[in-house]
Amino acid sequence: MKILMVTRENEADKRYGLGKSLAPLLVEFQHRGIPVYYLCQTEVGTRSLNTLRLIHKLLTRLLGRWFKNTELSPLLWGILERLNMGRLAAKVMVQGRYSHVHCHDPIIAAGYRAFARIRWYATLRLGHIARWGISEHGFGCYAEAFHCDGARLGTGTRQWLRNWEAKVLSKAHWVLVPTHLGLMQLARDLAVYPIPAHWYFVYHPKPILSLYSKAQARQLLGWDMKVTYIIAVGRFAPLKQFPNLIKACARLPGNHRWQLSLIGEGDRAPLQQLAIELGMGERLSFAISEDMGLYYAACDFYVSTSSTESFGLANLEAVSLAVPSLCTAVGGVPEVVGSGAWLIPAEDELALQTALCQLLTQPALRDHWSSQARQWGKDWVTVPQVANAYLAMYEGRVPGVPFAKGGEKPGKAVFPCVAPLDFNNWQQQLQNKPLCPLPKSLTLPTQAKVLMIAPHPDDETLGCGGTLNLWRQCAGTVKVVIVTDGGAGDPEGYLGTKQPLTESGAQVDEETVDTQIATVITHRKQESLAALHVLGIEDVVFWEYPDGNYQHNVDVKERMLNLLEEYQADWLLIPSVLDYHRDHVSISLSVLEAWQALGCRERLLIYESWAPIPANWVVDVSEVFAVKQRAINCYQLPLQYCDYLKACVGMAKYRGLYLGVEYAEAFLELKSENWPAVVQGLWGVQREVFE
Repeated sequence: MKILMVTRENEADKRYGLGKSLAPLLVEFQHRGIPVYYLCQTEVGTRSLNTLRLIHKLLTRLLGRWFKNTELSPLLWGILERLNMGRLAAKVMVQGRYSHVHCHDPIIAAGYRAFARIRWYATLRLGHIARWGISEHGFGCYAEAFHCDGARLGTGTRQWLRNWEAKVLSKAHWVLVPTHLGLMQLARDLAVYPIPAHWYFVYHPKPILSLYSKAQARQLLGWDMKVTYIIAVGRFAPLKQFPNLIKACARLPGNHRWQLSLIGEGDRAPLQQLAIELGMGERLSFAISEDMGLYYAACDFYVSTSSTESFGLANLEAVSLAVPSLCTAVGGVPEVVGSGAWLIPAEDELALQTALCQLLTQPALRDHWSSQARQWGKDWVTVPQVANAYLAMYEGRVPGVPFAKGGEKPGKAVFPCVAPLDFNNWQQQLQNKPLCPLPKSLTLPTQAKVLMIAPHPDDETLGCGGTLNLWRQCAGTVKVVIVTDGGAGDPEGYLGTKQPLTESGAQVDEETVDTQIATVITHRKQESLAALHVLGIEDVVFWEYPDGNYQHNVDVKERMLNLLEEYQADWLLIPSVLDYHRDHVSISLSVLEAWQALGCRERLLIYESWAPIPANWVVDVSEVFAVKQRAINCYQLPLQYCDYLKACVGMAKYRGLYLGVEYAEAFLELKSENWPAVVQGLWGVQREVFE
């Protein structure tokens, strides 16, 4: 047996991608006395490249008018350079009389097949033809990989590529995919059913990396032992989503010393400029390294924010070295890292920011994920096992590698996307808890500065009007900010503002509608002022963002930051992220972002309005509940739509049971050391259950 491996990689790609995953296999084959040659772009001659450029230029001009919905130039170049690698592979195969040609790309395989047949016919059937097969390293079909990697394809072009790819795969002696998830996706993309018998999946083997202690690695890199280092690995391509990572890091607490290091090749300038614009230019560094074990040993945790990954070799490297790892659950990543890494949705800014903040601020959490990684990575398939699987495949036998955790057979793999729940551990922990740990009574301090954020006029009174009144009685200073204008608060037109119809059935003009909305806004503002006056609060600010259409943006963020910075409150009251109203949730997240950016200085309480919260504090408002009722009665317009007064009485009576009093208001306090985990849990319930 004599094997020719063919890829389109250059030296930079080989450092972090496919070449790195194949290198241990090539060494293993050599140790077994099996000759292997690795053919890649570095062996393409100058004359060949010049010819390709000329053909590319001519075809781009000739076909440009027919591919209006396709980025033709990068697509053509990608096809031409791969076909050329196939041509070169056919030449090397004949000259070296290789018995097996392994093309790590379906278009390379198409080129190899075509040129090998030409050589066979040209030599009157005296030429040599090898067994050949294909590895599909994208997640799914190659047309989709082209599209995701930047060469946008029109519908017709993508379908043509799929048909071509399916035809090439049907002619191969084997088709190999690095994960079972990828194999299933490939079959779906190409509309192939059932999966052919010559299609297999075999994992990349456990990486072989240099081992260092953290102290030794940081000394070699010149890293500070007192700084928390975050690393991300990969080429600087759009699908790696490094800008999203930089934006999330820019929101990390400023009172922690941390550094982000991006290890890979590509154009650094846009990433560096983005970091400077976000005020974290000094916290971002770049590196290129052949010794990734050094960086995994030196860092505190690893992050991958990719929008797609067929396998994710860097993820496996980090997990195999027990590095706490945070990865997006895309492509084959859940199958590869399993319960050894913290998985989050791709392009979910809040999930990414929350997870980063927790890993940065909670060493115990990093220890947990390090333990998870160590447990998951210890049984990963080894180089000899994967080499045996490859050799079986080359010989036409079914690969016999342990394909998944627990030694499952092909097609029977288990994919634990998250760690399974340890119910026995939960039961043990519960035995150490009190029988009924009710929320505690919150003692309000005297002369405190309180900032209350209300999404709409009436939320401040309905949510915690009794507590606000008690604070005023304690000589506290209370400021209320009502964020939206309440303009959507009279849909039935009780104020005489319901939009009439013309004789033709059309609604009246926009100017009339604007006047009607302005009437509602003015009325609701007057009701708020009256209600807050009853509660003893005169410091009221109306931001007047559109009711029902609150949008978080740069201006809102800046306004929130200025508010917290200028008022310097002791206590901050905000709506719940568990609420049913979109404005409430969005405004709560806006305030939390500003609170985090300024170091979580205020003591923060979440109050409840449209949805009960898992309270940890309650305030006895029995003595002032009559005042709250009078304040609620100031909101005559909302009361025509819902009996808010009856609802508030019922909720206050229920919360009063916790203290054995008549009426109470409940709050959830977020603490600086664990609030991201709490918010993430609440947001997850709101998003997954109610959407």
